[in-house]
Amino acid sequence: MSKRDNTALARFITSLGSLNDYGSTVAQTKQALDLKSSQPLNQSGEDIAIFQDALGGIAAVKQTGFSVAGIIAINCAFTTPSVEQPTLPGHLRNGFYNADDRIAITIDSRARLSYFPPEVVTQANLQTIVTAFQESKQDEVAAWRVFADLAKLQPFQDGNKRTALIAANAAANTWAHENYLVLPFNDLDRVDFTTALMRYYLATDKSASQLAFDRMMAVLPSNREQQLHRPISSTEDARPQQVRIKPMLRKG
Repeated sequence: MSKRDNTALARFITSLGSLNDYGSTVAQTKQALDLKSSQPLNQSGEDIAIFQDALGGIAAVKQTGFSVAGIIAINCAFTTPSVEQPTLPGHLRNGFYNADDRIAITIDSRARLSYFPPEVVTQANLQTIVTAFQESKQDEVAAWRVFADLAKLQPFQDGNKRTALIAANAAANTWAHENYLVLPFNDLDRVDFTTALMRYYLATDKSASQLAFDRMMAVLPSNREQQLHRPISSTEDARPQQVRIKPMLRKG
């Protein structure tokens, strides 16, 4: 029996982790998958939790399927100790009764601009997203709409974008061929994608929502499947250099 090639899955987990400052390389992640151990990963930060929870979330939704229960099952799997975890995994937020459920997303700290998602999220809200996909063409565009709508809804206390990306892959059923939906591979496109997602959060009408969504789609990798399965390059195995970093985007 041939050994499983974990290259594409390693790239998916690294892409998923980029939502939470995942620091391990694609090569490290592949080695962790090959060895079925988190030991090759960076041992500081949140990498171990992101890695283990990604596998747990994928396994949960594979078993349950893309549905309201499946989306909740993904977040329920986020239990590895980490500051990025929901206090109550799988719990749908209700800000009327629980102070921890009241969240806001900072869009522009200087302008004091924040996005406030609904205070109360119900299974009916999740069903609306599931039904919209079921009634669509069920193509990749529709699957990315699942990601955008779940991320904007912020149904859980934490791990919402990670939950949304795994759920989008479940909707697109990427598991068999490992043609995972992933974020842009390079940092500049990923910044553009995140900025467009923030615009999607703030959109209050269909026209603004569609414009922001189109911006997101425009920077996604067009040759994703080829890049997911190609051999790992030297840059994907490179450890961060010990240099002084000067950020291009500054807060002040």
